[in-house]
Amino acid sequence: MGITARFRSGLESHSIHRGYVEHVARSGGIPLVVPCVDEALCEHYLSGLDGLLLTGGEDIDPDHCTGTARQPGYTYQPTRDVFELRLAHAALAAGLPVLGICRGCQVLYAATGNPLISHIPDVNGGRVAHRTSLTETSLHDVTLAEGSTVARAYGRRTVTVTSYHHQGLGPAAAHSPWRVTARSDDDLPEAIEHVGAGWAVGVLWHPELPTGPDVPDPLISLFVAVAAEHAAAGEPSYALGGR
Repeated sequence: MGITARFRSGLESHSIHRGYVEHVARSGGIPLVVPCVDEALCEHYLSGLDGLLLTGGEDIDPDHCTGTARQPGYTYQPTRDVFELRLAHAALAAGLPVLGICRGCQVLYAATGNPLISHIPDVNGGRVAHRTSLTETSLHDVTLAEGSTVARAYGRRTVTVTSYHHQGLGPAAAHSPWRVTARSDDDLPEAIEHVGAGWAVGVLWHPELPTGPDVPDPLISLFVAVAAEHAAAGEPSYALGGR
């Protein structure tokens, strides 16, 4: 199970939050870290994976997505943008199971030609706090669409989520391959699901948080199970275990 890493320039390291690794492992997957390196390696990475988890992190550089403007005081990682946008596009084209979390959801959306919102407080008037501060998460409710993958995973229509983002999903482009399957109380999209072949879901909240309990998140568990089914159906199975 491939999990993308972020490059921490201050630490000169490729790193990943423990929550992604632990929830995948608890769900029966074998997590493999995918660092953002030369984009030409994207397809090579995907050939050895049964599923791809795109993780959170910095804003996507406006040079690599539509609808956004550069925000003062924010750090961008254009090398990661280029790598992950190509990785996401190739994974979708191959029908590989994909889960995008926060930035990862935005990467999926942007990779298919859809615009992002630069700064949610500018459009929702602060009606819902999608983060408490630059360093603090928030909690808020999202309503899940009936019959959606996210509703099936959580077994209910409303969930309280851990949220830490200020970019959002803008109005879908014509012929977008995504349908919105969750919204917050300000009516902004919180989850998207691919309507074409393959299994691909993006959520703007953080199901990998909190860490600590031994119970895996239901959506991450469903993703790992789908990846296992994908591998069992005849695709290469290099990175997934079972329990």
